[in-house]
Amino acid sequence: MDIKPDEKKSDKDGILDKIQNFVTMGYGTKEDLREFDKSLREQYYSELMALRHRWEKVYLEVLEAGQSSIGRECKKVIQMMDRLAATINRADYGYAPLFDRVDKIQEETLSRVLEYDKTLAGNLTQIGKEVEATETSSSELNWPLLRTNINSLKKSLADFDEGLRNRKQTMSGI
Repeated sequence: MDIKPDEKKSDKDGILDKIQNFVTMGYGTKEDLREFDKSLREQYYSELMALRHRWEKVYLEVLEAGQSSIGRECKKVIQMMDRLAATINRADYGYAPLFDRVDKIQEETLSRVLEYDKTLAGNLTQIGKEVEATETSSSELNWPLLRTNINSLKKSLADFDEGLRNRKQTMSGI
């Protein structure tokens, strides 16, 4: 019976992780959850900013076509995207406020927030589909469909905004 070196290493790492978490009273696991959640939100931020840049192209096409009323709606979408991106970028990620060290954020709460953040990916996917549909309508110069797509995109952005607000409630344990 040959034992592979990789199996020994994984068992050893598992034991070391357990010892580390015991000695640090779970701090290592919480820190890992914080960092993973932060990297997930950074990914969401970059995806939303990429969608915003694609949307700017639609906005410029609309303005060049002389559709000022649609252009105003496009500008509102850009403002919503900017606000959401800033919210994502500055979102809490598991540290108690500086002067509130009594109310520590527990590992269970961090896990719930991480799972919640994973569900926000569906909202971003929907926003991406809406932007793509709007790009198609804009390139075809189909203005009535473009208005419909803009309204649909606004609703998707509002849903994402609501999800971020719910995330904040989940973080505070409400």
